[in-house]
Amino acid sequence: MPKRYSIEEVKQRIIDVLRQSDSGLSGIEIAERTGINRVTITKYLNILETMGIIRRRSMGPVNLWYIQYGMDLSSKDILELQQVYMDALFTYDEDRARTILLNAIHSNIDPILLMSDVVIPTVNTAGELYARGRMSTMDLMLINNLAMESLDLIKFNASRVEVKKDAYAVFISMGEKGSRREAIDMKAASIAFYIKGWRPFLLGNVASEAGLFLDIDMVRFINRIWRDKGKGIILLYISAAEEFSTLNELIRSVKEKLEKSILVIVGGRVVDRLEGKDKEKGSDTDTGVGVGVKDTAYPYIDYYAMDIMKAVEWGERMYRSLKF
Repeated sequence: MPKRYSIEEVKQRIIDVLRQSDSGLSGIEIAERTGINRVTITKYLNILETMGIIRRRSMGPVNLWYIQYGMDLSSKDILELQQVYMDALFTYDEDRARTILLNAIHSNIDPILLMSDVVIPTVNTAGELYARGRMSTMDLMLINNLAMESLDLIKFNASRVEVKKDAYAVFISMGEKGSRREAIDMKAASIAFYIKGWRPFLLGNVASEAGLFLDIDMVRFINRIWRDKGKGIILLYISAAEEFSTLNELIRSVKEKLEKSILVIVGGRVVDRLEGKDKEKGSDTDTGVGVGVKDTAYPYIDYYAMDIMKAVEWGERMYRSLKF
């Protein structure tokens, strides 16, 4: 009976052998070096080419396969990487943007760092240019859509750690005018937790559902996905500080109705609009739960995340240290 391979396993084997060749390898050579039969390796080579992970060039009757590296990368090059990625998106060069991100992933740059320091800053810059009248609505829509595709590319090419037991993250927005920009923030955060082995549930903007029964619906949903007593975080992204009264009431009601303990993170651009003292109280402590955060106007929020790296780091700390 032929052996079954996962695409992740085959992808890693192919990338490992192609990294060792400057001029590329034929399908036969790749099959020999990976230990996978020719029929199977041909199928996966075509799949990886379609995904944009590898390239081929014809040398007479033989196809040579190779990884297209644009530059040698490391985490210290993140600002340069941000600039070349931004240039690619702003010139609508989707193929180049894809190659840049794949190069980075194959160079073992943290995929969460790619989202927080490359993709999201590009989206934010596009939003600022649009607000100043230097970018059209059509330009902004296309760039945001390309950024969404970049997030999917990162998710399905990054290595995911072993799935954690009883680790759930629910992502919602409370913005009355939910924007594509916030949807990108929220999706990036959900992917970051996914990569770290959490089970993320991306619900999107629930502001239109706000009413008497939203808290009940939320409790039912959390109980459905979180049947056993375990660890969980609800990660909330909202668009404006004035919506915190509604947010605070929702969180209070959900926490009171749930038999399980939950932790609440507020992230996204709204953090920039909070008063400095509130951000500080919820950001820089050993445990993650800010000293004095319960004394603010929003006592049911456990942590203010300045970016998705901070959110994930805090969530990981809480998972390791808290017992519900």
